[in-house]
Amino acid sequence: MSADKENIEVENASDLAENIADIEIPTAAEEAPKKRSGKLPILLLFIALLTAGYVYAPQQIKSELTNIVYSTLQPEKKSPSIKPETAPPSVVVSTPQITEPEAVIEVKEPIVPENGAASSDEVKQMLSAIESLQSELKSLRQDQQAIQETQLSLQKMQLRTRLRWITNATNHLPQLQLAWEEIILMPSLSADEHATAQTMLTLAQQRLLDLRNWQQTLQSHADSLVTPEHDNIIPVYESPWLDWIRDYFSLKAASTTEQQQDEKLRQLLLNTSRNIEIGQWPDAKSWQQLRARLQLKSGKANSDSIEAVDLGLPESFEPLKTDIKALRQAAETWLEELS
Repeated sequence: MSADKENIEVENASDLAENIADIEIPTAAEEAPKKRSGKLPILLLFIALLTAGYVYAPQQIKSELTNIVYSTLQPEKKSPSIKPETAPPSVVVSTPQITEPEAVIEVKEPIVPENGAASSDEVKQMLSAIESLQSELKSLRQDQQAIQETQLSLQKMQLRTRLRWITNATNHLPQLQLAWEEIILMPSLSADEHATAQTMLTLAQQRLLDLRNWQQTLQSHADSLVTPEHDNIIPVYESPWLDWIRDYFSLKAASTTEQQQDEKLRQLLLNTSRNIEIGQWPDAKSWQQLRARLQLKSGKANSDSIEAVDLGLPESFEPLKTDIKALRQAAETWLEELS
């Protein structure tokens, strides 16, 4: 770096010497030759010293020396024949200027189709695609409507089937209650139809619960009338074949009249319990006789009590039969409205 700097300074010094050499020293008139000859050696010595100092001087001092030389030589210019002075080259250290790049906004031109027919074809394709989608949506709506109509018709068919099941006289209270449970679960029912089905279902459930309780009561009364079993009156023999005859021809004491009546009453209670399950209701007279016998039997068992024993059985089955008839009548009315 120092060698390059010295080369640059030597070149600048040589340029300054050339410029100073180009300056023409003014010649005085003939009447004053002595004065000019005395100043010339001094001037040359000054120029030599100035050149040597300029080579080895710093940059700032070089600039000041250059200004001093030109200020010294400037007053000597008196003759009009002297050439015009040329300004010495000044060493200017220019700093590079960094210019920011200007933002360039690119405006994209709209893409114009080369052929107008191509755009019209694309529009036609889009329109055809839209029409095909619309037709598919229309077909889907039609299929959905057909499915809904089919489901509605199936639900109506199921409703008619359940209502006919209720109106059928061969079906009994458990089947009626099950049919009303299935009807109330159908989604196609209106609010009024749902309320009617709920009322009928509640009535059927309550009446079926009463029927189950009465059957259980009849069964418990029948269990309390079990006839005791008598032992064989033939004695036991040590001989094996005599034991066989004893077991084959067993002799037991005959039941008393009261025990026979209790057995008949027991069988009557069991039969009544099975009959009311299938809707075979006892007539009013037979039912009252049965209740009287049970009341008499329970009174004998509880001879200390004065009050009548609660048998847990209804006075009559007529209210139950009326409610079952109401269940069937509601189904018949509903079935007529559907047809």
